[in-house]
Amino acid sequence: MAITLGKDAAAPPFGTDIISASYTEECEVIDVTNRTNKGGTAGNPGYRANAAGFKTKTWEIECHDATGLITALQSNTATSGFIVMSVAENISIDGAVTFTVTARET
Repeated sequence: MAITLGKDAAAPPFGTDIISASYTEECEVIDVTNRTNKGGTAGNPGYRANAAGFKTKTWEIECHDATGLITALQSNTATSGFIVMSVAENISIDGAVTFTVTARET
């Protein structure tokens, strides 16, 4: 099953049998305050300076077959750069079993 996500039409570059997927990019805040901007006079108390750190790219993929997704992910690690961080099994009341696989870029 092929899926298309968001305005950029992005889909996971690996795996089949995907129910849903979400992709996030986050940056940590880094304190880059130095002597010139920390200051410290009565008229100029100075300020803190922050910058964006390294990007963390994460896929959360819900699928029916976690082993197939993980195998596809491991075979494409060299090209995609993503590795499996966690796998969660979801069992609903009606008996459908799905898996949520979290993959993060290395």
